[in-house]
Amino acid sequence: MSPLDIIALGVIGAAALVAVGTFAMLANYLFDNALADRNDPFPNIVDLYRKYRDHTRARQGRVDPWLWVHFAAVGVFILAGMVYVTMRFVK
Repeated sequence: MSPLDIIALGVIGAAALVAVGTFAMLANYLFDNALADRNDPFPNIVDLYRKYRDHTRARQGRVDPWLWVHFAAVGVFILAGMVYVTMRFVK
């Protein structure tokens, strides 16, 4: 493995950890406020994001920053993965 591989995998791994951690916070908030059902086997993720956005906007007057951190981490994860695969395997 080259240093590029280590850096790329580190960025991808860090973004994944942040995305998972912030999603856990969002889901916990939804469960605590009875906005989502823990026993739903197939939740609609987009609907969960909308409920979180609308509920935090109604309570605080703005969307909670953790939603934006989550979206940014997911974006970095996807973008870094695409760039890494393109740089590594397309020569």
